[in-house]
Amino acid sequence: MRSIRGLLLPLTVLPFCSAAQHWVDLMLDEQTNVQEVKAAFDAHWQGRTVARGKGWKQFQRWYWFMEQRTYPTGERLDPAIHLQAAAEVRAARAQRSAVRDAAVWAPLGPTNWTSISYNPGNGRVNIIETDPNNPSVLYAGTPSSGLWRSEDHGGSWQPLFTDLPSMGVSGIAVHPTEPGLIYIATGDGDGADTYSAGVLKSTDNGATWTPTGLNWSIAQSRTTRALRMDPSDPARLYCAASNGLFRTVDGGDTWQMTINGSFRDVEFKPGDPTQLYACTDRFFRSVAEGTSFTPSNVTGLPAPEEVGRMAIAVSAAAPEMVYALCSREDDSGFLGLYRSTDGGLTFSLRSDSPNLFGYGESGNDSGGQAWYDMALAVDPLDPEVVYVGGINVWKSTDGGATWQIKSHWVFPSEIGYTHADIHSLDIRNGKLYCGSDGGVHVSDDGAANWTDLSAGLDIMQFYRMGSSELLPQLVMAGAQDNGSNRLLNGAWTHVFGADGMEAAVDPFNANVVFSSSQNGGLRRSDNSGEDWTSLTDDMFEEGAWVTPFALDPTVPGRMLSGFNNLLYSEDQGDNWIAMTSWPTDQFVRCLAFAPSNSDVWYVARNDRMERLTDAGWEVTDIRPGLPNLSPTSFAVDHDDPLHVWVSFSGTSNGNKVFESTDGGLTWANRSSGLPNTPVNSVVAQPGSPNGLYAGTDLGVFYRDDYTGAWEPYGTGMPNVVVSELEINMSSGKLRAATYGRGIWEADLFISPFAGMDGRPREPAFRVIPLDAEGRFAIQAGSDAGRLQSVRVFDATGRAVLMEGRSADLSEIDLRGARAGAYLVQGTFEQGTWCRRVVR
Repeated sequence: MRSIRGLLLPLTVLPFCSAAQHWVDLMLDEQTNVQEVKAAFDAHWQGRTVARGKGWKQFQRWYWFMEQRTYPTGERLDPAIHLQAAAEVRAARAQRSAVRDAAVWAPLGPTNWTSISYNPGNGRVNIIETDPNNPSVLYAGTPSSGLWRSEDHGGSWQPLFTDLPSMGVSGIAVHPTEPGLIYIATGDGDGADTYSAGVLKSTDNGATWTPTGLNWSIAQSRTTRALRMDPSDPARLYCAASNGLFRTVDGGDTWQMTINGSFRDVEFKPGDPTQLYACTDRFFRSVAEGTSFTPSNVTGLPAPEEVGRMAIAVSAAAPEMVYALCSREDDSGFLGLYRSTDGGLTFSLRSDSPNLFGYGESGNDSGGQAWYDMALAVDPLDPEVVYVGGINVWKSTDGGATWQIKSHWVFPSEIGYTHADIHSLDIRNGKLYCGSDGGVHVSDDGAANWTDLSAGLDIMQFYRMGSSELLPQLVMAGAQDNGSNRLLNGAWTHVFGADGMEAAVDPFNANVVFSSSQNGGLRRSDNSGEDWTSLTDDMFEEGAWVTPFALDPTVPGRMLSGFNNLLYSEDQGDNWIAMTSWPTDQFVRCLAFAPSNSDVWYVARNDRMERLTDAGWEVTDIRPGLPNLSPTSFAVDHDDPLHVWVSFSGTSNGNKVFESTDGGLTWANRSSGLPNTPVNSVVAQPGSPNGLYAGTDLGVFYRDDYTGAWEPYGTGMPNVVVSELEINMSSGKLRAATYGRGIWEADLFISPFAGMDGRPREPAFRVIPLDAEGRFAIQAGSDAGRLQSVRVFDATGRAVLMEGRSADLSEIDLRGARAGAYLVQGTFEQGTWCRRVVR
């Protein structure tokens, strides 16, 4: 064993490379292999210092999400597989089951925030739109939890499609004269984090959604970025997508690609919808009613090779005026704001400083992450008033010649607070709406003051959580963009910034809590999150984006954490010992203590999986017999340290969950019934007949020894990515951390066979087979008394037969039931007992 109190992972990466940000284009191209994107990213970042606001963090979380789901080939996820799996889940839910119906999921939030740290928010919003018929109706499109609507101008919010699979929304169009007709462009256009299904349409105010002609079945688009409706002809829409600019003239029934390319934006010329503007890293113009677009070689705009990203905006007050906002190709900083006064024929530079895409209040820094967050808006009543969003919001009142910062990313801020990373700025009905990584903000006084409209948006993207058996109303959880959060007695508090990752509560003292940030920034608080001590300042091991750690449930102070190697601590993380000496080209993905013997540990990377016994001194390779996929979690039997399950990511059909009863020497496939979607977490329920829950990209599933196959668990939770499950026995709850819909909980399933060993006891009764077809006789025990009623339940807890006093109770007939295990419940004069039978 070796001590690793050494050097923290340095915030620099490899030698300098002058290559432009080609990796961004590759990342946003769904045809490019994930490992090819990673290689281009590494080449770009060679020798560069990793600093805030430069895009390094956003890539790392994208890579974390995609790499495990595409391992080992790196081939991108096939949307058709995801949508087919979602259809199978809907079909399974339609077959009613007592297991599913008995558990009702309830959201725990957060739906608002109180903060003692620096970057609070509710979760990321990509796009905001208003209803042209009612200015009090707002729509918010999110990257992983679909579309939300508020009918009271942000006072409250409701999700609009919970039965569809988790997906992003990056464009919204509402019909101006037909109430209830809504279009959405799906996909996460800025971050490419989650799933897309082209353009969807609702004709019943968002109650149901149907695909339009721009859908995966004809592979017409991959990721959408903008959706615009012709104000004079609402059946005519344009969608800017990652592989082209698309047009429909029949309300979405059919679409035509007008031009190929990775398009970011499209706008109609005010007052003349026959003329349109669009952009990739160059400006396009159409005067042919949008049937074709010509790349413009106009004077005044920078060359495409200098441009990382472009956005365009127009103002009804000056129809001939077009603004083009450009980022730098080499570092995603501010390249310039350009303006045309002749309908896009010629442009002139308005400004190229300060750096509107940096973190600093003065804009005197360099670089940025405009590939991920960039927004532009022009006042429809005054074309000289321009707003730009990057990390912060900036305003110009002279057409972009000079700038003032109008919001800052650190909370609280004297300038005004909007969460970092601005994805949309839109002016509607005299109000400026801002969609950011923290939710929805609005200003009705030209960005002088901001109001947070996010309360009620249950959209936080949680990575992990931890709860307490001592204090079951306490939950610690880590979220993308919105740090580490504490739920206590129903109230949420944002307790630490950055991106929050794994979290835990000490099993012996609920005041001691643990949180973490990206790449292994572990912290401990001894006062419930008020103050924090870093546990990894001197560590030279590198951790994954989400670095796993676990607390020993039986020995105070003992911890495991997974960096490149498995690390062990006996003093709550103050000091660490390396228990393995693996090559440092991979990260630990998952680990676990055995609850009944915490000297037995399980740990896995993509390239290896081991069981460590005798507190790490004996090591056994347990990878043979398992698929070559990315492992995501272990579940260890509460009573048997050698009884273990492991789950896998990816879309290899039938390779999701495996079980071993000999500590991993041999494995049995337990994937039957699971859809072909990644399994992110698996947990075992103590005291059950091997009851197991799986959290997947399409919700939660359950199985035990008697169900024999997985089935959807519980009602009320949307088909969202479940990143982690935890069982809290003190409250009798199963909790789910989701990637886009906060945290949920439901009652644990109590199997009708829990605790049964099949041996009759007196006074009781026997169930005797009469034939091989399913008929049984009931024979009362000597002290049971007269039989009063009989009920029969299947393995899911659903009653399949109920016989009362008027029936002949001496026999039960299960010939019409399917083969399997059943529970016979007999009520006698002296009590009620149960017996298990097999049909």
